[in-house]
Amino acid sequence: MALPAAVIPISEAERLRVLRSYEVLDTASEAAFDELTRLAAQITGSPIALVSLLDADRQWFKAQVGMEVGQTGRDLAFCAHAILRPQEMLVVPDAQLDPRFLDNPLVTGAPHIRFYAGAPLVSPEGHALGTLCVIDRAPRDITPAQREALGTLARAVMTALELRRRIQAIHDLAMTDALTGLASRAAFLDALDKAIARMCRDRQPLTLLYADLDGFKAINDRHGHQAGDAVLRGVASILNEEVRREDVVGRLGGDEFAVLLAASDAEEAQRIGERLCAAIRDGLGACGWPVTASIGSTVFLSPPETVSDAIRVADNRMYEAKRAGKDRVILGTYLSGP
Repeated sequence: MALPAAVIPISEAERLRVLRSYEVLDTASEAAFDELTRLAAQITGSPIALVSLLDADRQWFKAQVGMEVGQTGRDLAFCAHAILRPQEMLVVPDAQLDPRFLDNPLVTGAPHIRFYAGAPLVSPEGHALGTLCVIDRAPRDITPAQREALGTLARAVMTALELRRRIQAIHDLAMTDALTGLASRAAFLDALDKAIARMCRDRQPLTLLYADLDGFKAINDRHGHQAGDAVLRGVASILNEEVRREDVVGRLGGDEFAVLLAASDAEEAQRIGERLCAAIRDGLGACGWPVTASIGSTVFLSPPETVSDAIRVADNRMYEAKRAGKDRVILGTYLSGP
């Protein structure tokens, strides 16, 4: 007999969008969720308890007690039925007597589910993202007090998810430059620090471009800060268009930008730098802004000791470009040691 599949919620696309906004799927275990799951198992006397999140084609477990697998197909998920009624707890006293589940491989085989109770995890937007559920291998029920406790714990799981989402949003805000949308100074320096660590570990190449705009102060002085902001946003757009997907572009402050190039030798670094110079000159010139860029490009043949050292070396190259007449790239290499 074919397994009856749970219907797909009408608002499934929006439900999945909200679920993914938490950026929690496939993340490592976290104490807050583990502790709530253990408490659910203890309060209901259940050998198995799960925080189950329902993705497009699977249920994934953020926390688990008594289960070793990290996910199952959505077609097998009791949770897929539970989310259809977000305001109700789904209780199945005996899965072998329920036509929705009696042929389910999770019932006929391991973990041999007989009893299930799942409290939906409902987002502030009203979408059921999954459940906090408890499972037993013998048919039974739970008391009204246990139902109430399971519902309270499910709301605590949602509170933990909300806190996690808000912390991530704050982190994302701190790591993005508000004006240009590029990586912020903090985010760029973090990426540079990780690139230096990779170079120390496995000698992956590291090339850093440091750009300072020529003529930007005159734009601000003559036309005001709104015009200056438009120039900065224009430069950010040009940089994003001209670099490769694997490169990192950041605004370090004022009219200073930096690009961390992935796997680039000196020839390629020079070519990319010159392309950026030309794109900034032509792109801003077409908008009536006589602004260019002086770029210092450094290919690190050995790892700089610190992020500050790397920035200092690239910054020195940029000032060489300024002194040489601006609107150009000065390329150099860095080799530490004797």
